[in-house]
Amino acid sequence: MHAAIVNTWGSTPIYQTLSLPPPTPSQVRIQVFATAVHTLVRSRAAGKHFSVASKLPPHVPGTDGVGTISGTNQLVYFNALGSATGSLADAINVTKQDVQPLSAAADPDNIAVLVNPAMSSWMALTARAGIAPGTEFKVAIVGATGVSGQTAVQIAKSMGATEVVAIGKPGAKLDRARELGATGVIELRADAKETDWSAAGDVDVVLDYLWGDVAATALPGIIAKRKNKSQRLTWVEIGALGGEELAVSASLLRSANVALVGCAPGSWTFAELNEQLPSMLKAIVDGGLTTDYVVKDLKDVESWWDEIIVLVKAIIIVIVRIVIFVLLVFIIVILIVIFITTVIPKLVFLPLHLFLTKFNRVMWQSTKT
Repeated sequence: MHAAIVNTWGSTPIYQTLSLPPPTPSQVRIQVFATAVHTLVRSRAAGKHFSVASKLPPHVPGTDGVGTISGTNQLVYFNALGSATGSLADAINVTKQDVQPLSAAADPDNIAVLVNPAMSSWMALTARAGIAPGTEFKVAIVGATGVSGQTAVQIAKSMGATEVVAIGKPGAKLDRARELGATGVIELRADAKETDWSAAGDVDVVLDYLWGDVAATALPGIIAKRKNKSQRLTWVEIGALGGEELAVSASLLRSANVALVGCAPGSWTFAELNEQLPSMLKAIVDGGLTTDYVVKDLKDVESWWDEIIVLVKAIIIVIVRIVIFVLLVFIIVILIVIFITTVIPKLVFLPLHLFLTKFNRVMWQSTKT
């Protein structure tokens, strides 16, 4: 079989052959149809995620996927976090308890793309915030413009949320969050003091995909808008795109009924995940959850793996060129102003001054004569 293999942490995966041993009695072999390359997969492939901290390459990326059990036509979703190899391969051996059956109507690509972002919000709400599907609750999503955030909007609605407040930078993606079911939005302003947190003042749960600097403003901002400070607020930290650190004052935590918790493997068990997966998968399929994605071939992994990195570098180069151009224009304008205010007066008034001086001298001599 073939797989994408990372030979040193952070290097581009190489498409090459891999010998897969027969599955053990507790495993099944799955022919992989689709697997997603999301942030978690890339972080593990770079050797930067805590789940691979004690491991060494070679490493097959991929944490889950969709396929069929070998020798059957049964479509399944599988979790590969506990497997010896990853899902970016033709086949994989997976523990039976980490396999969930799917209906024939399920779209393998859509399921593969959505499960990871859906899992982050589903497990945050159920395992960390104690929300049972079908109950009424109010939620705010910090970072609702990303794939996980926009999926969280849909997951929250499918679970029974009566209010879903999408929080993010203004633009088309925040507008899209409203189209996906958000009942309100909060636009993050460049100046944090200008952000109005009123719409999230009485939520029960905050799903935070940003943390860092954004949370440093959002947490006190939302607490300040709560009319009932004793109403429980569970703040679930899921992602850290805004920074790994958050300084929280003791007085802020004492001023309201707020609990800060994290959500990732470790904060919940795989037994809890397997218990929740059937309901979550049903919500994705039956609820018509969707997101934008691009399909790539495994054999071409060496060409598309770094596409995003190349794009980011190209954007950075363009930005640098724009900044340099603006600085050059600014310098030219300053030089022109200096020329107009200093050089031109000298060129115009110095000859006139010399002429008048000479004229006055002649007139004085004439008068003297």
